[in-house]
Amino acid sequence: MSVIVRKYIPLLIVGVLGSFMIFSYPFDSVLLTNTASVFGIWVQLLASFSLGLGAINLFIIHGKRVSSISKTKPVKWLPSLCLLVTLVITMALGLVSGVDSSIYRQLYDLLIGAGRLTLVSLRGFFMFSAFYRAFRGRTVEGIAMLLGSLLIMTYQVPIAELVFPPLNLVTEWMLNVPFVGGNRAIAVIGGIAMVIMAFRLISGIDKTWMGASD
Repeated sequence: MSVIVRKYIPLLIVGVLGSFMIFSYPFDSVLLTNTASVFGIWVQLLASFSLGLGAINLFIIHGKRVSSISKTKPVKWLPSLCLLVTLVITMALGLVSGVDSSIYRQLYDLLIGAGRLTLVSLRGFFMFSAFYRAFRGRTVEGIAMLLGSLLIMTYQVPIAELVFPPLNLVTEWMLNVPFVGGNRAIAVIGGIAMVIMAFRLISGIDKTWMGASD
């Protein structure tokens, strides 16, 4: 494969399509809007093919682990077997009964609900660990975080408002002013970072998506 096909044509496609999608927003044109909608459908199709490739990759990787049952311990191949069985059952129900059927929705909600509860439970341990590290008033920032967190947690207890009514005003001010201001600052910084990343991709400065490190 030549360098032009392997390197420059993908950069040209990304640059042209990325620039078109950016300039289609500020201009009120039916042609631009319809073309952008077609490109959006193409993205969904490519995402569907990517999911298919991901499923094939799962079968290849975890199938090798399952095929070596007699050579490895159950702790290695048993999770892979559960994953493959769940994937096959979900795909079969979706193809046979449709994604809108009650059986498929119950199975999907059961799997997703159990997974979410598991992640939330595991995240709780990490949060407690982070609180333990952060709630050490050794620095000014640590003391400020400690006091603010204590106020917010105390505000969540209903009896605290009865014992000390001004606490409600202080915590509401903290939630409406510093908290909202910090969130908006993070959102603005994230938006600027996205614009910079888009410019790097369109201009060809960032080639990491092509597997190139230079």
